[in-house]
Amino acid sequence: MTVITAQARDLASEDTRYSFVHCNITGTGNGTYLGRAWRTNPRVVFAYTSMSEVITPAGWNNKNRPERDSTVFYGEYKCSGPGSSMDGRVKYTKQLTGEQIKPFLSLGYIQGSKWLLPPPNPEV
Repeated sequence: MTVITAQARDLASEDTRYSFVHCNITGTGNGTYLGRAWRTNPRVVFAYTSMSEVITPAGWNNKNRPERDSTVFYGEYKCSGPGSSMDGRVKYTKQLTGEQIKPFLSLGYIQGSKWLLPPPNPEV
């Protein structure tokens, strides 16, 4: 099994999650999952991401633990490419709305002001 993410988040109250924005997923072969439920409460989002045919139609994997179908948060927003098709996605995949994706796109989501440099100022 090939997976891109396997987040070890046990509790919904934990302040951890993965957000992939403007990515490009390519490769050889097929059958790659966007994520698998390593622990009970993973929270993973892909937004504006180009996904090639390497992504399996199911998209996500519950690690053969169907009880995790109701505790995982796997979201997708405005992704493109053959691997982004929602046809065949597992039922617990969330196709996010513009309102639902906003927190995942904010620099505050990753505490970006603590470690990302500000954009350059061409006037200086």
